[in-house]
Amino acid sequence: MASQGRRTRIGQSRWPKQALALFVLLLAIVYALIFFLPDRSPIPKLGIDLQGGTRVTLVPQGERPTSEQLAQARTILENRVNGMGVSGASVVTDGDTLVITVPGDDTSQARALGQTSQLLFRPVSNLATPESVAAFSPVLTEMANRWVENGIVTPDQANQSMDAIANLINQNVQEGGERLEVTKVTATAPKEPANSIAAAEQRSKVTEVLRQDRQSVDPAIQLSAYALLQCEAGSKDMDPIAGTDDPAKPLVACDPSQGQKYVLAPAPLLVGETDQEHGKRLSGNEIDTSRPITGGLNPQNGQMEVNFAFKSNDNEPGGSTWAALTQENLQRQVAVTLDSQVFSAPVIQSATPPGSGTSITGRFTEQEATDLANNLRYGALPLSFAGENGERGGTSVTIPATLGFASLRAGLIAGLVGLALVSLFALAYYRVFGVLAVFSLFASGALVYGSLVLLGRWIGYSLDLAGIAGLIIGIGTTADSFVVFYERIKDEVRDGRTFRSSVPRAWNRAKHTILSGNFVSLIAAVVLYVLAVGDVKGFAFTLGLTTIFDLVITFLVTAPMVILASRVPWFSKPAVNGLGKVMQVAKNRRAAGEVLPADQAAEQSDSDDEKKEDN
Repeated sequence: MASQGRRTRIGQSRWPKQALALFVLLLAIVYALIFFLPDRSPIPKLGIDLQGGTRVTLVPQGERPTSEQLAQARTILENRVNGMGVSGASVVTDGDTLVITVPGDDTSQARALGQTSQLLFRPVSNLATPESVAAFSPVLTEMANRWVENGIVTPDQANQSMDAIANLINQNVQEGGERLEVTKVTATAPKEPANSIAAAEQRSKVTEVLRQDRQSVDPAIQLSAYALLQCEAGSKDMDPIAGTDDPAKPLVACDPSQGQKYVLAPAPLLVGETDQEHGKRLSGNEIDTSRPITGGLNPQNGQMEVNFAFKSNDNEPGGSTWAALTQENLQRQVAVTLDSQVFSAPVIQSATPPGSGTSITGRFTEQEATDLANNLRYGALPLSFAGENGERGGTSVTIPATLGFASLRAGLIAGLVGLALVSLFALAYYRVFGVLAVFSLFASGALVYGSLVLLGRWIGYSLDLAGIAGLIIGIGTTADSFVVFYERIKDEVRDGRTFRSSVPRAWNRAKHTILSGNFVSLIAAVVLYVLAVGDVKGFAFTLGLTTIFDLVITFLVTAPMVILASRVPWFSKPAVNGLGKVMQVAKNRRAAGEVLPADQAAEQSDSDDEKKEDN
């Protein structure tokens, strides 16, 4: 038993040095990985708000997307981003939205990433004329007032459109036939939305109204929508129903490249599909992304082209469906719609055999052809996206590199100021003993910094301003652990024990408190990371990381250093450890005749020794 107790005491005396040696080894491994692996840069990966770049927010259009649709869209966008070859780009899910961040200066392509969403192939239908002019007039007038009330068109635009369709119809009326007479709209334009919520509600209402009117199977409603639809050549505005159209229904659409309007038939069902309402139809999802997809100028004919091929496997009948569509529509137009707008409407010159390449020609620019080809190369999105205010391609925010540098400098200054204030407090309150606390902070900083460099390489973690905020809080957490330990030492000294004997006893008490406090902080960080989105995730990540490292520093650096210092007589001096007042309290209590816990323990120890001698 005596031998076992001696081994225990030897082990207790050795563990502080062993713990410090383990920390030095850990730190050496971290920085060896930094400097001896292929990427030797000792700089952590920075987020967009620290190095500048572009942030694009994409809001899904139409009904609320499912988690599977968002996951698929995110994967496709990640592939597109990676295809840009930009280091540090990322795509994250923020609720029901997707956020693309592209750091650095070269971010011109970031704005085009979310523009290619739903791609459909629809035959062009002939514009039907109303069987009864008298029945058509009230339908046209009612729709015109409805569109004006919802801010889709202005009263002047509605009146001009009705006059134009009336002139067109009346030109073909035979002498004595019924002529179309239109009345002026009586509705007034809506007021400007008071806030962003009202604006979003208005956009949703507009989308619903347009989807019902422009996708109606009623010829009178189709013609009314065709007449009222504003289609300006060269317009860059996104269609209000952008990609929310039902491929199983006809569509009145606009070609903004030429300002031409079309009535389009439903997209054809894939070969083998029989469900007219829910069956899969020919879309961009049927394009074979394993084969070359190119876009640009064809020097042979001088036209802009996008070249691709459809899937032609037994289980993927896109190629056979396209072959049947081209066979059925020889010398007729087939429109390619991109987010509910006509991108191209070529005349089918010949049938395309299954598996053969095909091309889209049109009056689009070379950049548009290139962007479409680049995006199709990684798959068409299952959803259509717009910006927070309905902008094409998403809401883009550009952060200049100078602003990112200023943010980084501000974050570093904040961290250094926090470190300096904590250090001054430790030195003022703990005297020379506070040097140990400051050393613990620097040891923690070295470990955290090295880990951030490695995490940026291995998992792509980017340090942003929110992450710096978490690191600054981590400084306080590390300092707090030292404070808890020191206060326990004060308690032991107040009970009459010497500084040397107080430290081990205080550590046994303090470590449980430190573990409990850090465990609660870690739970909070994990919950916040799981539930939060965007920048808050970065804050939660660094908060959890510094909490874990605080335990490492406390057990491997702080506690061993304090215990080793307690064995040095110089640190027992009140002027050095800052415990002079507490030691005086213990003396005053003894002078007053109070039996201190240390005295009771000494008496009990002497009694036990006497019993042993008697035995």
